[in-house]
Amino acid sequence: MPSGLVLALALAACGGHAGPTTTLPKPADPGAPARDLAEAKHGATAGDPKAAQLSAKDPRVVDLDIIRITANMHGATGDPEMEHVATADLFKQANAAAKEGQTERALALYRQILSEFPDSQFAPVSMFNIAAIYDGRGDLPTTIATLRELVKTYPHSRESIEGHLYLAALQADHEQFAEANTTLDELLVRADLTYTDRIEGFARKGYSLIELRQYSEADAALSGAVAEWRKAAHIEDPYYIAMAQYYRGELAHRRFTEAPVRLPDAQLIADLETKRVLAVEAYDRWKDSLGFRQAYWATASGYQMSQIFVELWQATVTAPYPRDMGTKTRPQYVVEVHNRVREHLEKALEGHRMNVELAKAYGVDTQWSKGSEQQVGRIMETLRKETAGDYLTPLN
Repeated sequence: MPSGLVLALALAACGGHAGPTTTLPKPADPGAPARDLAEAKHGATAGDPKAAQLSAKDPRVVDLDIIRITANMHGATGDPEMEHVATADLFKQANAAAKEGQTERALALYRQILSEFPDSQFAPVSMFNIAAIYDGRGDLPTTIATLRELVKTYPHSRESIEGHLYLAALQADHEQFAEANTTLDELLVRADLTYTDRIEGFARKGYSLIELRQYSEADAALSGAVAEWRKAAHIEDPYYIAMAQYYRGELAHRRFTEAPVRLPDAQLIADLETKRVLAVEAYDRWKDSLGFRQAYWATASGYQMSQIFVELWQATVTAPYPRDMGTKTRPQYVVEVHNRVREHLEKALEGHRMNVELAKAYGVDTQWSKGSEQQVGRIMETLRKETAGDYLTPLN
């Protein structure tokens, strides 16, 4: 039942004045998350959450690339001895060293490719891998500087695009959201992006703008990701479109969290209805993300779809007492409101349980499925207290 109607009916039951809001039509309520999560389990494919960092790359085409042959004169006869260096061999040795943890040797070999064979197909890949090594060491300034050099030096390479995306990801991971937004603006004006690149770019931009609290701009960026997805004939990996839809839900959630709940009574009921509408909007967007069946974002959405019921419940039961309500009628009012919104807690409990099962179906254990496990215990304790008559009460 909508929060505003709950309050209006409780006011009427307790002798308060609900005013004209008692005729407020009942909008559609979000469905039970358990049902949506149960449906998402069908056809779930096992997989791990996408790694935040990029690992060392192999080139897309492996061939001899460039071979340098040097003739040296040796011995009394002066017979020439031919020496050759192939970039493919150097690159293979560098990758092997990196895999074995010999990062200094790997860096030296990658740099040899860059200095001696700057036009090789392995050169931009080597620069990318140098950035990855410094990132693994936690050297953010050198990582960023290397990626910027990659983008500038090899602007037409695939690694340049991936370097741009890598740079934006690092900046966001380190809460440099304004810098990440600038990087993504530079990326998104490029003419050599695929639909997948643009979806990722817009998804990351939307996230950064949310963190910068630029909600209108964030909505436009995330909608841009959806628009690019609709243009594409096929997207192999749904990670970033699922991410974009998830953050579209988070955008509504932020507005829900920041929406005030105020007196007088008519304003109180209107504010609670605004909260309910934003909760429904967030729920529907998270459900869209869930539909892409990407393990990490599915469990993230499942958690939020369940938890929004807890937040809606809390917003209602802690809303201020109506201004005209006498002290003697307050206990009856509290019981009435709690009875009417208890179903929110029950839906949340069932949804969180199903989210744990969803993670098992995907074969993953994410922070979100762990969070759902914790919430199951907390909600059960809250329901136990309510059954015993121990209620959370309004803040005033």
